[in-house]
Amino acid sequence: MNKPVRGYDSLFIQRVKSADLDKEVKALALACIKHAVSISQAADLLKVTRATVYNWVTGRTKPYPKYLAVMPEVTAQIKQQ
Repeated sequence: MNKPVRGYDSLFIQRVKSADLDKEVKALALACIKHAVSISQAADLLKVTRATVYNWVTGRTKPYPKYLAVMPEVTAQIKQQ
């Protein structure tokens, strides 16, 4: 059984770390994990759905360039929380 780590289970963390992601998406995901910020909270900051961010951080889909452009700002906000 996967043990939760700061609100995220180890399978999710492993999936994020091993996925072939844009550097902005990976930074966002790792910041969420490290600072115990939910995917829903990150989605609210990006003004997209939780499912959209989940699909980005698991490598199912890739974000449009307009979202990649604002991700560093959102990641910085998460790191300050």
